[in-house]
Amino acid sequence: MNPSVKFAIRIPEREFRELEKIRKKEGLTRSRLVMEAISFWKSSREKEKLVRIYEEGYRRLPEKDAESGGWEKASLEVFPEGNW
Repeated sequence: MNPSVKFAIRIPEREFRELEKIRKKEGLTRSRLVMEAISFWKSSREKEKLVRIYEEGYRRLPEKDAESGGWEKASLEVFPEGNW
């Protein structure tokens, strides 16, 4: 197991009470709650980074009209009509 360190933080009492309510409901220790929050934050940042990379690539090399027409035709054949 990785060595652990202890650290203290200050947060407003209201947020502390909300976090306590959540962690008790979920059956988590404070440490586990913080670790899950950090993991979620890191994952969110990575997803945002990948979206930015995708968007930048699309701006540099957008699809051509012929390509989008093909995708549209294929989508109409695969996906049923209905309210999306």
